[in-house]
Amino acid sequence: MQTIPANSPFTIQRTAPNGVIWRKRVLRYVQTGYLLHLMALAGIAGFILFLKLTLRAFHEGQVGMTVLNLYLTLYFFSLPIFSQLDARSRYQNYKMIKDKFYAYGFDERIVRPFVFSKCQRDAIVVAAKDLNLHDKLQSHFHQLGFRWYHILPHLVVKNPKLLFTKTYWQKTLFVKTYQSRYFLW
Repeated sequence: MQTIPANSPFTIQRTAPNGVIWRKRVLRYVQTGYLLHLMALAGIAGFILFLKLTLRAFHEGQVGMTVLNLYLTLYFFSLPIFSQLDARSRYQNYKMIKDKFYAYGFDERIVRPFVFSKCQRDAIVVAAKDLNLHDKLQSHFHQLGFRWYHILPHLVVKNPKLLFTKTYWQKTLFVKTYQSRYFLW
């Protein structure tokens, strides 16, 4: 059993069995990175498909098709790895922003560092829904000009060279593990 701090307004449940905690954490992990999880599944399907095509082309002696399909097989093999690293990072963002919303309430300055990609915004939305701040957050996103179809990170669209910086990859795939201060999940 784990407990949450005594000053928490969430008085309904101060403790929870570990099984409940893990189920809630897995649910939040799926919610914060649902597009990334879909990409991982698509990557696995693409890997299987192109692996079969590569083997067929190899057995038929088609060198060009073998090389092309092998390239695509390797691409689809790497897609789930990168998408899950990104999903893990979004979950860390979710825990951090949820703690900040809880401690300070909704503030545009808290949200600003987390609006660069659709996946980050999705993670923030889950945290805002948990704390009944969803309407304020959606209004803020609308003021910033974000709509449902803004999927690509807007900084990368403005400056494609950003993809080749160490900072971009650290903030995208290798966010440090964040231990929540106020919540069990």
